[in-house]
Amino acid sequence: MMFDLPGDDTLYAALMARDAAYDGRAFVAVRATGVFCRLTCPRPKPAQAGCAFHDSFLSCLEAGLRPCEHCHPLGDDPLVTGLIAARQADPARRWREGGLTAGDPDPSAVLWADWIATPLGPMVAVADTHALHLLEFPERKALPRELDRLRNMCGGPIGFGRPAPIGQAARDLARYFDGTSPGFETRLAPRGTVFQQAVWAELRRIPAGQTRSYSELARALGRPSATRAVAAANGANPIAILIPCHRVLGADGALTGYGGGLWRKQRLIEIEQRHFSEGETP
Repeated sequence: MMFDLPGDDTLYAALMARDAAYDGRAFVAVRATGVFCRLTCPRPKPAQAGCAFHDSFLSCLEAGLRPCEHCHPLGDDPLVTGLIAARQADPARRWREGGLTAGDPDPSAVLWADWIATPLGPMVAVADTHALHLLEFPERKALPRELDRLRNMCGGPIGFGRPAPIGQAARDLARYFDGTSPGFETRLAPRGTVFQQAVWAELRRIPAGQTRSYSELARALGRPSATRAVAAANGANPIAILIPCHRVLGADGALTGYGGGLWRKQRLIEIEQRHFSEGETP
């Protein structure tokens, strides 16, 4: 994984150097005080034997650690502000993810981003620990707007990391591009209106190796007069390939707009027709 943490020796050296490259990706716990800090914290550094390293602030909170008052490793995230308030109200409670997700706030609002390499170029993936929210080629013009929407959704910045859904998406894409399987196992959670969700669900019913027109998609949804609305929802799809909006063509069979570029749409259709023309539906 691109953002796996290195060993303790490397992290301790980064701590001593106050290396900002690990900011938000690694935290140091000081065993003697029960406090956790950014690696860039200006306070005096403990000996390496007195340090433990964590890959998220949630891991630190779960271990019962307190955020440093000098480097503020939590920032102003409303999620963690609420967690701190809850912990102060019940200091004896030991927090686990199950207990966090059962109440408010829900840590699944914490989002992480990573790159996934593909034969058609790198893709940006954003997920929480439960599901994938975004998968896009970086050339997509709507990408900055989609990232802003996700930041607003989680109430804070998107961190760098690879939770399980991104790892699963990478494995799904590897099997897809090498012709092993057209099926996708990644749990998806695209954000959209009820109508958009219906369109995206119908897209996933189109078998790999086949295509549909926008009017055919509208008829399949029982909305034959909603061709333009279907086209708009298709264009708003935030999870490329795994929700296969590339399988929709114009009424005359011509390629139409695709956020990752028409050349990629053409290549995806060619890949599927070559490998999966008799395949299963993802």
